[in-house]
Amino acid sequence: MIIGLITTLATFFTGFFKNRHELAQEKFKTKVAIEQNRQRLAMAEETHNHEWEMASLKGTGKTLRFVSFAIFAGPFVVAIFSPEDVKNYFDVSMAAVPLWWQQTFIAIIGGIWGLSSLKNIVPAVVSIFKK
Repeated sequence: MIIGLITTLATFFTGFFKNRHELAQEKFKTKVAIEQNRQRLAMAEETHNHEWEMASLKGTGKTLRFVSFAIFAGPFVVAIFSPEDVKNYFDVSMAAVPLWWQQTFIAIIGGIWGLSSLKNIVPAVVSIFKK
């Protein structure tokens, strides 16, 4: 019984650390690829889109996007198991939050999802018109 438990735990931790090591290797490979691309773009005189291309390669803002998506998707997931609680949340809890705060929150989330995506596109569009 104990030997089986120890074997199971050892297998779990071996797999966990192996996956963690593979993830670290992938992150390192991504950083190396980004640096190599940065050097390639720096050497190319005719390339004017260095900044936005590098920003899109890095994929900044993923944590904010994940958290904001979880905030909006959370009520739908909870509604599967307890629709009464979700209804109570929107009827009672959200009524206590001032309207200006709700609108500000929505504007911030809109900025995270909308404007953060535009920061990678606008420089490319501007560079097309500069030529």
